[in-house]
Amino acid sequence: MHEVSRYLFLAGSLPFLFLGSAHAIATPLRSDRPRGLSPADPRLIEALSTATVRLTRRTTLWLAWIGFNFSHSLGAVLFGLVVLLVGRSDVSFRAEAPYFGPLAVIVLGVYLVLAIRYWFRTPIIGCGLSFVLFLLSWALQLAGR
Repeated sequence: MHEVSRYLFLAGSLPFLFLGSAHAIATPLRSDRPRGLSPADPRLIEALSTATVRLTRRTTLWLAWIGFNFSHSLGAVLFGLVVLLVGRSDVSFRAEAPYFGPLAVIVLGVYLVLAIRYWFRTPIIGCGLSFVLFLLSWALQLAGR
């Protein structure tokens, strides 16, 4: 049962690694080369490229948009990598799973709520899948004690 829990835990990282990487690829680098996460309205791209934030005039909303998207991607990929490190061996999983099992469930629960509230179908499915896998892994950990 412990090995199944570890494999479920590892599988829970895969949607996050995939979605985080896809998010980075879909992030536009320049306003004149739109990608998947660019606004559909070219007028909005122009407005974002010239508008600054109240906090500082040193950045535009377009640059902030790029930074927010890349940092979001980095967070998702980093979380997936931490999960892989925790589950990389039976020894590391036995030592770290009591802490990272519930943490993964909480983190994915928050991501799932965000996905349902603010995002679209693909992240909802990916976050939901990871959440279920982490929840099952944690339940098996608890049952094996």
